[in-house]
Amino acid sequence: MVTSKPQVEEQTSDQDNGRYPESSPIPETIIAAPAAPKPDFRLEKWGLISVIILIVIVLLWQVRDGVWDLISLVGDQEAVSAYLISYGAWGPLALAVAQLLQVLVAVIPGHVFLIAAGYVYGFWPGLILNMICIVAASQLGFALARWAGRPVVDRLADKETLDKWYAIGEKQGFMFFTIAFVLPMFPTDMMNFVAGLTGIRGTQFLAANILGRLPSAIMLTMIGAYGIRFESWHWVTIGLFAAVVYIIGRTVVYRIEKQHEND
Repeated sequence: MVTSKPQVEEQTSDQDNGRYPESSPIPETIIAAPAAPKPDFRLEKWGLISVIILIVIVLLWQVRDGVWDLISLVGDQEAVSAYLISYGAWGPLALAVAQLLQVLVAVIPGHVFLIAAGYVYGFWPGLILNMICIVAASQLGFALARWAGRPVVDRLADKETLDKWYAIGEKQGFMFFTIAFVLPMFPTDMMNFVAGLTGIRGTQFLAANILGRLPSAIMLTMIGAYGIRFESWHWVTIGLFAAVVYIIGRTVVYRIEKQHEND
């Protein structure tokens, strides 16, 4: 007797065939909700910058007459001191604006402002005020060069000099800019723009700015604060120190330039 094997029918579900049974509801197309717009941080940044600029303009307007009078008398330390005193509480702001312009416009001599601050406010307040003003102005020049780039900087400084110091600053970085601020042989105001074009970080330039400018700020503020009471040997010591710094500065600049020419 032949026993027939039961036929096993392979049942394939409609779902496996990629079809849905008539009784199954057809799924609706799911539409993703639009993503929430990301906040425009650039808009917030420029809004903050606009507010800061507006505040600065208002402050500058308050002391506009004093600043221009101060700049017109930059060759006379006593006249500068008298003007600072006459503006009372606004004196430090007028001094800050004048020093800012001095750093950005290199033709204005800056030593008069440093001496005047020491004469009017005393050594420690004058030194703190001087350092805040000149360091902040230098950082502003650095940021301007980094933001605006070479085309704008070329209008603010001599192109040939920029090319030379840029090549050196790009190689030696922090140490070079520190030395440039310490020694009077370098065009320190131009170095702010040069640094902004190089790859040095802003924090590194800030450190070089503070360390490099502190010695001259101390000496000039001290002259303003105590110069009237200095005896002859004080002035001789200052003169010898300045002469030594000058000789060292000329030697360092010569070696740096020769190394740059050989490279």
